Amino acid sequence: LLFAEKPLLRAVFGTAGAAARGEISGDAVQQFCSAAAAQMILCDGMGTGRPAAVDGNLAAELTARLLKAGFTAELAARLVNVALALKSDEESGATLDLVSVDLYTGTARLFKAGAAPGFLVHGGKARAVGEASLPVGILGGVSGQSRVVHLAAGDYVVLVSDGLLVDGPGWVMQQLELSAAKAEQPDVLAKKLVEAARARAVQRGRPDDITAAVLRLENS
Repeated sequence: LLFAEKPLLRAVFGTAGAAARGEISGDAVQQFCSAAAAQMILCDGMGTGRPAAVDGNLAAELTARLLKAGFTAELAARLVNVALALKSDEESGATLDLVSVDLYTGTARLFKAGAAPGFLVHGGKARAVGEASLPVGILGGVSGQSRVVHLAAGDYVVLVSDGLLVDGPGWVMQQLELSAAKAEQPDVLAKKLVEAARARAVQRGRPDDITAAVLRLENS
């Protein structure tokens, strides 16, 4: 028998996506909980269609397996970088965006390599996090960014692919604050974000794969 203290928080996940063309998206999402932490991963393969989907899913699946095995985000990113570089003679690359939330303390560790800005909603206020960097699989090393924040019950973490930000982050933060005020479930929020971004992309004539992955913390 293994006895463990019950976590103070629990994670509720939601995700939604739309492919740029057809039904195959280059974005891939992994969401799962370990005994003490909630993990969420979003990888965006370079380009669109099947080749991008292969890279995105490889990066997301391998990252998830490494995290479950106990690897840190930084080390997992290095190994994924090598895997993409060795996959074929053609250039392969994918963004890597992940968050790990300690369900005992609410401490969230974010790691980004080439990923679009993500969003945090804390105390009902939304803010963007993350800056531009190169995807994994492009260079011999990984240029990633790490950040630690503290969250509480009722807070959201939202990871998005760059296709969702065709009109910038302003409208996204407005929607996040409206949804947080209503305590909307993550799957509802993710669907709203993707549908609104899809409409904006059609108006601008700039189709791209669009994905939103949402994590909401609740009292256990």
